[in-house]
Amino acid sequence: MLSESHSNNTQRPLDSRLPAESEPAGRTRLSEDTQQNESCHAPALDWTFFSRLSTPGENAAYSLHNGTLAFLESDANVDRVWGLAAGQSKVVNLSLLVTDGAALKSWLLNLDPQAEASEFRTTLADPASAGQALLLKAIPLFIAPDPEQTRVVLKAVPATDGPSQSKAFPVNLNLSSSHEFDGSFLTASASWAELLGLEIEQLRDLKLKEIVVPSDADRLAQLLQDASQEDTVKSSIVRFQAETNRVKTVLLSARRDNGQSRLVVEGKNMTVEGNNPAMDLLKTSVELVKESVLLLMRVGPSFRICFANRAFEHMTGYRYSRVAGSSLACLHGPKTNARAILEIEESLQNQAEHTANLLLYRKSGDAFWANTYLTPLRDEFGVANYFAVILEDATEVRNVSDELAKKNLELNSALSDLKQTQKTLVQQESLRALGQMASGIAHDFNNLLAPILGFSELLLTVPQTMQDKSKLTSYLKKIQVAAQDGAAVVSRLREFYRSQNSPEEFIQILPDELLWQVKELTRHRWKNQAEAKGLNIDFQMSMASARPIMGNEPELRQVFTNLIINAVDAMKDHGDITVSVSDRGDNVRIEIADSGCGMNEETRLKCLEPFYTTKGKLGTGLGLSIVFGVVQRHHGTFDIESQEGVGTRIIMEFPAVKQAFKEEIDVNETGETKSLRIMLVDDEEVLLEVISELLASGGHTVDVFGDPNRAIDAFKSKNYDLVITDRAMPLMSGDQLAAAVKRAAPDTPIYMITGFGDMINDSGEKPEHIDEVLGKPVPLDVLNRKLAEIAAKK
Repeated sequence: MLSESHSNNTQRPLDSRLPAESEPAGRTRLSEDTQQNESCHAPALDWTFFSRLSTPGENAAYSLHNGTLAFLESDANVDRVWGLAAGQSKVVNLSLLVTDGAALKSWLLNLDPQAEASEFRTTLADPASAGQALLLKAIPLFIAPDPEQTRVVLKAVPATDGPSQSKAFPVNLNLSSSHEFDGSFLTASASWAELLGLEIEQLRDLKLKEIVVPSDADRLAQLLQDASQEDTVKSSIVRFQAETNRVKTVLLSARRDNGQSRLVVEGKNMTVEGNNPAMDLLKTSVELVKESVLLLMRVGPSFRICFANRAFEHMTGYRYSRVAGSSLACLHGPKTNARAILEIEESLQNQAEHTANLLLYRKSGDAFWANTYLTPLRDEFGVANYFAVILEDATEVRNVSDELAKKNLELNSALSDLKQTQKTLVQQESLRALGQMASGIAHDFNNLLAPILGFSELLLTVPQTMQDKSKLTSYLKKIQVAAQDGAAVVSRLREFYRSQNSPEEFIQILPDELLWQVKELTRHRWKNQAEAKGLNIDFQMSMASARPIMGNEPELRQVFTNLIINAVDAMKDHGDITVSVSDRGDNVRIEIADSGCGMNEETRLKCLEPFYTTKGKLGTGLGLSIVFGVVQRHHGTFDIESQEGVGTRIIMEFPAVKQAFKEEIDVNETGETKSLRIMLVDDEEVLLEVISELLASGGHTVDVFGDPNRAIDAFKSKNYDLVITDRAMPLMSGDQLAAAVKRAAPDTPIYMITGFGDMINDSGEKPEHIDEVLGKPVPLDVLNRKLAEIAAKK
């Protein structure tokens, strides 16, 4: 039945003034003011009154017409009910929309303003409407001889019977109301009256408990009690008694208003009607699910919301009545992704499924993330005039994901800082060890300089000593050995800066050779400094494996150095240090054992922890932790065996690799060398004298030059088998000299003898035109071997 009945144009309507924000458009006020003014003369009805009766989304439309049946005014539902495109009502005539336009016009122009409102049944003329029947009710406001002056309000609702009864989805009534805590009506929308089959004035004196089905009375009472005592929305399904003993099932949601003085109720009709039970059951199911469900309907070129379930209202804060007829843009905000919006619009126009993750906005302005699923609902012709939209609140998941991403960035940053800290600590440990090495080297140099200065001064100040050939030979050999040992001491320092240019590079390393180096590097600790304290440490080496391992040489050298120094520090009296290398299956096993003070079990378990030390202020607590980290990085294992008062054994195993052997040039085993013509260039006269004499002693012809320019001029006029040059010279560098020689004779070998020889060889940055780099001082046997190689090729 139609919800309003009007006898004449002086009928007094219910006061339509609205109270506070909790009473949206479409509600009418029930108050004592109405009773007091009941006898007063009411103003004539006009379009404003009927526009307030209209509720967006209801299955009814109000419109105002003149005598020519043109649309003068219309509500938000008119396009949907009459099957028009958006805004089309402003330019179309009513008679063109129905199959019996002449009869409709005659009916409207012959209305009796004093009679009861009349009804008229018609059918839409648009073929796309599939013969949809409409039931019309006309309320004449003014009938005039001039059709242009006539004013008639028309209410149109789809007929409940007739040729077409199917709907894409049932549209719910907007059941909005406010109540006293006992359930008495204070305000109500016209839909309540329509649902119950009452005049809206009749709701004024009703309480919800008076119209509830008796068996649901307790459920209703509990809902009202819970809603009046708590600040959250309470929901329940309750049945109400309508006219002619019909029962309406309503999903009620109640809460206290902002002033805490009354209840605000939103209801949705969940009744399963007999004319289309399948669609009503679908409606009920959609209302009971937890996901937000929207139905979009094509209106002209765009899609508009024509249904929203209660979950959507709870999620967004928007009542269905506020968004009915709107597009999805009502949920957009300043940070909603424009590209995602465009993709959704394209999917709607292409009638395609779509999934998106969007930042949407609630009525309160709060943003939330939603997984959005759009599915086209197609008719028998495959056309999708409706879309189902499911919104899934993904805010918590997105926040967790963002938090995880943030934590991941923080962890990556922390890891980077940790690596940098570890690198710094390794450098600090290296510097600490280097300081110890430097003090030992200074001690060794002083010891080496003593015999050199002493024997040379003795020979110079006591000339008769030179007459004694045996003493002279003895003194010179001792000076030679001291100088060679001095060169070896310098090479120890080279072990610290060598290979530091590529700390991440792993190369083949022979552990036995590296450990012999470390023994010499640490000699000042286990021998000189120990003897200064009155300790005698016996250092034993046992090398039973010659297999190489892959590793970073400076790091492993630092590992073994730290372990040996720790072993020395553990000695409180005379003792032994034993270093051994052996094969263990596919691994090379390295053991460093001492007979020092040892460790108790607690110390053994904690000694690998960073900053744990038993040396007090003398230790950093970083040595063993760094050692353990380096061994792990080399894919090795690390174990400690220790007994307090007995000693400690460190056991490491590293994966062995197959050794790559280098072919050596076979030189004349007799030691005889062919004579070579050699050009020697150096700006140091002493070095020219010494090296030229050494070369001449081997039977070679040597031309010496202190000026590189004179050497180049001489090279143009003579043929030389070898050019030997220094690198750093004031007039021309050795690199420039070599380039000039190679331009004149590309096949002439060039050797560079320089104090930077070891650094050049270690860095692998041999000068472009140099065939061999030798470090000063060059031992005679090494020099003779190189000359023999050239002579053999000659």
